[in-house]
Amino acid sequence: MDRRQFLIASGLSSIATVGTVGLTASPAQAVEGTADGASRSHRITAGFLSVGVDSRGRVNGLLDLRSGNDYLAAGTSVPLVSVVADGRQEVPTRVRVSPRDRRVLVFAGEKVTIEVKVVGFPTYSTLEVTGLTAAPGVDVQTLLWGPLPTRISRTIGETVGMVGDDDVVVGVRPLNDKTVGGWPNEHLAYGFGPDLVWNPYGLQTGEKDEWLASNVAAKTKWGSVLRATTYDYSRERVRQRTNGYEIPLGPLPGPEGRIVGSKIALFASAPDLSLTVLSQIAQEQGQAYPTLDGQWQKAAQRTSQSHFWVHDLNTGNVTAASRYARQAGVRNIYAIAGDGPWVSHGHYRFNNAFGGSDVAAARLVADAAKEGIEVGVHTLSDFIDPHDPYVQAPADPRLSVGGSVRLTRPLGSSDTTLYVDADRPLGPGVDGRRLRIGDEFITYGTVTKVGGTEWQVSDLARAQWGSTAQSSPAGTRATRLIQNGYGGAMGGLPIIDEIATRLAGAYNDTGIRATSYDGLESAGYTGWGGYGFAHLVNGVHRQLHSEEFVTECSNLSSNTWDAQSRASWGEIGRTDYAQILRSNTFYRANCLPGMMGQQGFSGGDSLQKIEVTMARAASLNAGVNFETSVQSLASGANTAALLQAVRTWESARGVGAFTAEQKKQLGDPNTYWHLSEVTPHQEWSLQQVDSSGRPIGEPQRAKAPTPGFVTPEPPDARVGVLYAFKVTSSTPQTIRYEVTSGHLPRGLTLNKDTGGITGMPATPGTSKFTITAHNGGEIPDARITYRVKTTPPRKP
Repeated sequence: MDRRQFLIASGLSSIATVGTVGLTASPAQAVEGTADGASRSHRITAGFLSVGVDSRGRVNGLLDLRSGNDYLAAGTSVPLVSVVADGRQEVPTRVRVSPRDRRVLVFAGEKVTIEVKVVGFPTYSTLEVTGLTAAPGVDVQTLLWGPLPTRISRTIGETVGMVGDDDVVVGVRPLNDKTVGGWPNEHLAYGFGPDLVWNPYGLQTGEKDEWLASNVAAKTKWGSVLRATTYDYSRERVRQRTNGYEIPLGPLPGPEGRIVGSKIALFASAPDLSLTVLSQIAQEQGQAYPTLDGQWQKAAQRTSQSHFWVHDLNTGNVTAASRYARQAGVRNIYAIAGDGPWVSHGHYRFNNAFGGSDVAAARLVADAAKEGIEVGVHTLSDFIDPHDPYVQAPADPRLSVGGSVRLTRPLGSSDTTLYVDADRPLGPGVDGRRLRIGDEFITYGTVTKVGGTEWQVSDLARAQWGSTAQSSPAGTRATRLIQNGYGGAMGGLPIIDEIATRLAGAYNDTGIRATSYDGLESAGYTGWGGYGFAHLVNGVHRQLHSEEFVTECSNLSSNTWDAQSRASWGEIGRTDYAQILRSNTFYRANCLPGMMGQQGFSGGDSLQKIEVTMARAASLNAGVNFETSVQSLASGANTAALLQAVRTWESARGVGAFTAEQKKQLGDPNTYWHLSEVTPHQEWSLQQVDSSGRPIGEPQRAKAPTPGFVTPEPPDARVGVLYAFKVTSSTPQTIRYEVTSGHLPRGLTLNKDTGGITGMPATPGTSKFTITAHNGGEIPDARITYRVKTTPPRKP
């Protein structure tokens, strides 16, 4: 039996570095095609996942190589990759290995041929469209990856792109901006649309459609699907929202507008190793890799640290604000006044609170740094204020717009009614009832049909946003402006790119280290969906000089997951606690830290109010964004006690002092608690109290775990067989794992951020090595020594 494996060099030649092939044979034979191009069945190996692809290019198995379990949903038959051409799905009818490059699978249909290059890494494989040809006159609009239908339904990581149960996670990760998770609204019929379960976590952000967020993973009535897509924007496209509203987009120049280059990573692993695989994908595929204290944020306890959102932060009180934060054990103050410290959203110039310039804002940041505090700022993404230069005459032509109509009669400068040749572009589907005619902005009221192809638009309000009323002849184009949620405009893609460059420049020049993209869904409402998200979030991150940057957001997309640190949705006291719990279930499923949302915090608040929030936060290992002001803290009678309470709870939570049973008790919404420090950073007294603050029962001891390891001896390895094992520290404050003596078996590597040991062992023998968990200084480091025996490969 021929069990050959082809080495994937990917620019390298060492099997120990690269591992085995991404493409392997079906059980009977290696991947090969006959000289005349006849098709055969194939398998794509991606970590512990083996994807069966039959001779027609359809997925016929999602096999876990460890257990032999097939996770393909029963009764499903889908192509691994297909396109929408001339408005219809074009499905391959045959697949073969390219004779020019044995890493390339060629999927051929009646009208379109797709070349997919498969590159194998030890724990995952990448799939990239390297060629696409169509018959003469055929217009290819969209490339569809999958959807891969699975019978897994326990955990659905919609944004991170993973589905899992107790034994396995299966994942798909988009690897560039134009590869967007989810499924276009226009093509839901091809992607199990009727079977999808929308918004399974019941999030406040609402149902996830293509414009709100782009989700690789989706729950279905029978399991789940994993999917991604890339649109062809080499010419203008008309995209359709779920409500049927059509938005013209493009064209985009060069490779960015074409399908070729669409790329995903595919993998399966044990649940506790999923972060390790995601870390490897991000680093090896050039994705964003933000850190805190040098550790990848997705693995760092500090990512969930509470922040102080200071409404009156300015150059005169930044030192006082920083000292209050330091008293609370909080390392970040955040400017939330109004919509942030900006003159306007759009051009994002600092206002007088931050000194009116980047230079002055840098001095504010430096003053905070003297107290050991970092500064963050709030934004409204691509919202454009009505007084921002983008909308002032001559208004920027790149503002986001929907459909257009043409005047059927002349429009005078004082007219309050106009006549147009269509009504649908003026109907429901996008926010606002605002037209742009040349440089004039006009709001309108009713739209009434007055003839076979003519509509009357009444109740016009002329010369809006400081524009000037003007006369226009019949035939002039009137374009629907897409408004943001506050009644202003939104930036189209070129403006989004300018905003990304401006924000990155401001953060680099000033040393600002945190931001929030509030209203981020607006970047998708422009019509660009997840692609718009990526241009803003990834666009900023790619231009930052430091990876030590915290990014919050009002919404998430799969192709920006790497750059986004956390979400913190809801307002404590206004948002139902059950809703906060649902949000945190979503965060955990998507490898994001726990967060409680916003909590009002005044120096006059009661201690019990704050401790209730801190107890619930401790139960979820979640941070809090405290909304406060220097004025309220300076004048409040309880400020010192409240700051101490935050410090006490955050310190205990940060070191992992609470047991699982204690976390369960702290999460009970009908209980009250008081926490006092016994030994700094080491021991606390946890006392249940009644609503009046009187003790109930005896206090409980909460104690930081002894630095060490909670993992058993690693299993033995075999040459040429994927190895995966996770070392786990006993303390969540571990910031780095390192082999400090000896060596791992050749071909294995230790992920310093997650503790995962993975790879393809290359040589037999026994390796002895010591791993050190570095705990940041306040907590002693921990060490453990392991032995791993690597046995020779099995004989054929």
